[in-house]
Amino acid sequence: MKNITKFSMAILIGLALTISACKKSESTSTDNSNNNGGVVVSEVQKSTLFYFGGTWCPPCGAYGKPAKEKIHTTIPEKAVIISCQIGNDPMICADASALQAMFNATSVPAMFFGAADQPFASMVGGSSQTTAQAVAKVTEQYALKPVVNAELTLKEADGLINVTANGKFFQDGAGEYYIAGYLLEDKLNYAQVSDGSIEKNIHYNVIRTKFGTSLTGELIKADPKKGDTFTKTLNFFANSTYVKENLGVAVVIWKKTTTGWVISNSSYIHYK
Repeated sequence: MKNITKFSMAILIGLALTISACKKSESTSTDNSNNNGGVVVSEVQKSTLFYFGGTWCPPCGAYGKPAKEKIHTTIPEKAVIISCQIGNDPMICADASALQAMFNATSVPAMFFGAADQPFASMVGGSSQTTAQAVAKVTEQYALKPVVNAELTLKEADGLINVTANGKFFQDGAGEYYIAGYLLEDKLNYAQVSDGSIEKNIHYNVIRTKFGTSLTGELIKADPKKGDTFTKTLNFFANSTYVKENLGVAVVIWKKTTTGWVISNSSYIHYK
């Protein structure tokens, strides 16, 4: 089945690919102020990849999941992946469905790549070229100059996970910047139809819940200036059904513009 989605938040799409799809029924800066505790923040840009798919979808298994796996195993330092399992999928959660609606991802597999305050790029559907194209897009975004970044620390006690983000702006920014967090789980074992990946039926970076009440998080700075810093702590409760050792947190810095949302940068920290 073939279909190209439109990003419902009026974000321009920089890359579009539709071939086979299922329709759903490093330099460092040391000039920090005390606002972030004097933490040194790496001036590094990452690609943020929101992936939408399902175990029930043959093209997701044949093309989407292998593309994610390639990025995860070969260039993990260049991307933060947030995998939203949707439809009749055993890993579905309310926040995955809410993100699906936000991106208007009606066909899967679908990937949305965001970085450096630029318009989203999208790939919808799949082919034998999907993995190479996804890796190329991540590599392209990784080479961009970051507006902002954040270093993460994680603490856990009695199921409560606290992630502190210490951030810094490397350029002046126009608009409002928000910080969001997503609790992810790795190594989930659920049968994937038409699985073309190396690690069969094993799923990584699957979203379990978000920080706070908003998908795009909380305001951290409006019209920031180069050198501005911030500190934000995000709290998550780890459900007893989650395997702690397989948990991680993706922290995404969103930018709100007059036409919608774009992503500025993201970071990831694994449970330790």
